[in-house]
Amino acid sequence: MALFSLPLSLPCLRTPLAIPTKNETSISSPQTLVPDQKLVISGGLKLSGHAQISGSKNSALAVLAGTLCCSDGPSLIRGLPDLADTRTMAEVLVSLGAKVEEMGGGDLVVDARELSSVEPCEDAIGRIRAGFFVLGPLVARFGEAEVSLPGGCRIGARPIDLYLRGLEALGANVQLRMGKSVFVPQMGEDLLGLISILVSQV
Repeated sequence: MALFSLPLSLPCLRTPLAIPTKNETSISSPQTLVPDQKLVISGGLKLSGHAQISGSKNSALAVLAGTLCCSDGPSLIRGLPDLADTRTMAEVLVSLGAKVEEMGGGDLVVDARELSSVEPCEDAIGRIRAGFFVLGPLVARFGEAEVSLPGGCRIGARPIDLYLRGLEALGANVQLRMGKSVFVPQMGEDLLGLISILVSQV
């Protein structure tokens, strides 16, 4: 899949206007070209063609995590963007025992019928914030989950306390141990309600 991008600015050059005074001659020194921070497009022609648009990254990450709820068969996801984050999320699923197969053209099949763990790979979770999305499906399906605190964010502190409060409100007993989030739900609660906040934290 080809990805195309335009630079934020092109080196459009602007020449300063020099106005001679009474004591100056008409001959001026060489002018300095100043870069102009704008994008100039010379049109006049009709544009036509086709562009392939992939799916939303944030939506794709939540959908990938949601495949852990599918215990009765494989899930086919279409239009998945080929990005580092989506590949890392696939690693998270594989670390839990899911089988992930790339079909080409942005299609991916996830078979989560036989998961072998409720603790995803700590390294993969540390590289992607959305790895925290696997909490809801794991607790809803197995009644427990142990997930490292998420990483992968470069824009500053983004606390997850609201997410944890949501899990507790739905019946999970949240305990933090050794830098990991350990979830042991209370008995008798409807754990499927945890899925409703799967996409609430970005």
